[in-house]
Amino acid sequence: MDSKKNNILIVVVAVLAIVFVGFSIMRLNNDRRSGDASSIANRWGEDKGGQSGEQAKSDMPAKGNGMQAVVPAELTADQLVQLKAGVADHKAAELTFNITGGSFYYTPNEIKVKQGDKVKFVFTNSGGMHNLILEAYNVKTKDLKTGESETIEFTASKKGTFEFYCSIGNGYHRQKGQIGVLLVE
Repeated sequence: MDSKKNNILIVVVAVLAIVFVGFSIMRLNNDRRSGDASSIANRWGEDKGGQSGEQAKSDMPAKGNGMQAVVPAELTADQLVQLKAGVADHKAAELTFNITGGSFYYTPNEIKVKQGDKVKFVFTNSGGMHNLILEAYNVKTKDLKTGESETIEFTASKKGTFEFYCSIGNGYHRQKGQIGVLLVE
């Protein structure tokens, strides 16, 4: 009988541990989505001395240590022009998108094109080790070190919403949110 009680106690403790970890991850993801950089910074042991969220966000490091999430850079003027070209009415065109990636982000992370467009992703790694995979079109970059770039090309032959992601760490980067979407209209 004691053996059954011990087994039940072990299961209860394991379930509680899993629930705690799950809630912690959800809270971190919610903070990242809401842009609450001070919560993120404090959780990673970077107390900013009571600074505002925007001040803490601006003080966060530009490069991660491989485990720390980094606030992605704002879209560049070139990236904004590229994104507008993808959604504008046009006949099949050749479109280039410069994508920057770092610790658990891609900028931009949502790209729209039209079916039939010839698409070029120029992926630049801003810190750590990252790649970019778009399974729907069977294209991927090699694993890139900080500062390295690679170009992948494909024709957007099918309509739909397709995820691109980083596969580093056996999917860990993808799970941490390093994903984007390609919308083909």
